[in-house]
Amino acid sequence: MAAVWGTYNGLNLDNLLETSDDEIDTFLNDARKGRGPLDPGPLYNMTANSLWLYTRPDFAKLHRRMLAGWGAHKLDPIITAASFSNLHAYINQGWEIGIENCTRGLQVRGVSKAQLMETIMHAQMSGAGIRGLECCFRALGVILGDYVERAEPARFPEGWAPDMPAFYCGLDPTTRELTPEDQHAIEGWYERTIGEVPRWVRILARIDPISLKGHRARWEGCFRGALPKQMMPYLSIYHHTIVGNREGLREAVLLGKAWGMGHAYIINTAIMAAYYFTGVERIEMLDDTLVDALIAAT
Repeated sequence: MAAVWGTYNGLNLDNLLETSDDEIDTFLNDARKGRGPLDPGPLYNMTANSLWLYTRPDFAKLHRRMLAGWGAHKLDPIITAASFSNLHAYINQGWEIGIENCTRGLQVRGVSKAQLMETIMHAQMSGAGIRGLECCFRALGVILGDYVERAEPARFPEGWAPDMPAFYCGLDPTTRELTPEDQHAIEGWYERTIGEVPRWVRILARIDPISLKGHRARWEGCFRGALPKQMMPYLSIYHHTIVGNREGLREAVLLGKAWGMGHAYIINTAIMAAYYFTGVERIEMLDDTLVDALIAAT
């Protein structure tokens, strides 16, 4: 049999019909040792994988083939490993084991506490709310108290870097009301940055202008210069794909393009979110203009 897919952590991906105990033991031992035998983080990596490895190893291997296919795009591992995006998703879903596991994975990759907290704040802002913060407290309370940062910082894709001025539209901080200048600043930022003003912005300006200003200030304050600015649309693309927010996804894709996220990363992010959480049919949400633009640029 010709080797097409090779092996992954001991699993022979080219043979779906047979899976030996040695293959399974090698995979699960790797999962157990991945972050230290005393670290509870890898637990679901062992238990969940045990379920299909001992009952449907053929389907487990097909899953690994899918991941191997993504690897052919040669995108940066800190993005394709999905620890950032899945952490965001698990906070929104309230899955504490997943929150801890993804945090451990990010810590191993050199992610700082400040970068981690910006991700958590983005999830809180995106809909997780106080429920999400409580889940993070239960999952990460001890970890955050003595978070150990690695000497080697996390490596992001080339060109991804913090850029706080890009977030600011120029709100007037001396008043809580949305002034005409504030509205002009917000709409002007969208027009300059993504080429259009989302409909929700104009609707909120009409029905509850104070909330529009408050939300914009919170959006601008979510990051504080620890994460690259591209992480804002990256996390938003993942989230809006999962929850089925068509207009939110469009806005996030346009922002990702504007801020140099790269078309391959935009596509992979949406597909990964759909694959892990909804089924790939969710990609239907990408409207034709976005699809044509993404295809033309790849």
